[in-house]
Amino acid sequence: MFILGPAPKAIGGIAAIMASCITCHQIYRHLQHYFCPAEQRWIIRILCIVPIYALTSWCSLMFWKWSIYFDSIRDVYEAFVIYNFLCLCYEYLGGENSILNEIQGKELERSWFYMTCCLPKIHYDIKFLRFCKKSTLQFCAVKPVVSIITIILEANNQFHENNLRPKYGYLYVTIIYNISVTLALYALVLFYLATREILKPHDPVLKFFMVKAIIFASFWQGVLLSFLELIDVIRDTASQTDSSATRVITTGEISASWQNFLICVEMLVSAFLLRIAFPERVYDKDGGSRQKLSSNIRDTLNPKYMVNDYIHNFSSTYSSYALGNQSANDESDVESRPTMRGARTPDSDTELQTLNRPGHQSWFTSSSSRQILVENDELGGE
Repeated sequence: MFILGPAPKAIGGIAAIMASCITCHQIYRHLQHYFCPAEQRWIIRILCIVPIYALTSWCSLMFWKWSIYFDSIRDVYEAFVIYNFLCLCYEYLGGENSILNEIQGKELERSWFYMTCCLPKIHYDIKFLRFCKKSTLQFCAVKPVVSIITIILEANNQFHENNLRPKYGYLYVTIIYNISVTLALYALVLFYLATREILKPHDPVLKFFMVKAIIFASFWQGVLLSFLELIDVIRDTASQTDSSATRVITTGEISASWQNFLICVEMLVSAFLLRIAFPERVYDKDGGSRQKLSSNIRDTLNPKYMVNDYIHNFSSTYSSYALGNQSANDESDVESRPTMRGARTPDSDTELQTLNRPGHQSWFTSSSSRQILVENDELGGE
């Protein structure tokens, strides 16, 4: 069988290393031209999905006994990417309050294609934006828990990857994962429908497609392989070991090997497409003073924005948070980013335009903006 031979390991390894090198060079270029950290920190985190997916999949292909740990790293990071992509979209548009000023009062369009035809009438407001953010954050919380449960089940021989029989844990883990990831990705779709007109200057289509394709394609590949295993298209295979003994390679191992091999190859294609979707040359024009590469890396790895988002979006003081807290403002972002591309500037001289970023936001302090949020103060009881 092809997947059990040395060729897939060699091809997968070459593809994984090439994809990682291409994307790491792109990340390095972003760090070199780190003049817009409010956007680029999210872009770099998104780009990291390629080397993480490619290298962990290749390691799983090479070292089957340890694959559960490599796969867990890959799966946890995909949840992180969905959240980061939503944050990037917020940043493109100038933050939550700026978005709210654009879409407030409009209604979600009905569409068979986007599966919104059966939803109740939804008006865009602060609750809608909060739903989008909370939907991505819940996936970031659910996925690590599911990964830990998976490792425990595997240690007790109760997981059986790609085996959909009810007596094993894989079926139930898959159901929980599917519900969580579908909610997160569907929130991205709804957010895109609400903001696609004002996102047009940032070419969102390829960006949305790449993020959804990488995550959904790998997931449904696994489901398809599990189905082929269930209907006995993929079967146990006997293999000769070095000691001339015969070892039975299970259907789960064969399915997982195919999945890991396909991801390695797909990441090479994704690396080229992501270079187009998130070019670093856009930030060459921004100017600004260069900082040390180590400082830029530390800013990219800083988890405070995500932690703040968790605290504020799931707290009862959300309205107060949305009105902003100037004392918590990060001065480095303000200095390096004097204007927001794609965000509208208030016309009134009495309105103060401030920068806003996910997890640590500040707002236009106009009376109309505050009124919008005050009217939705019932969010505190949700």
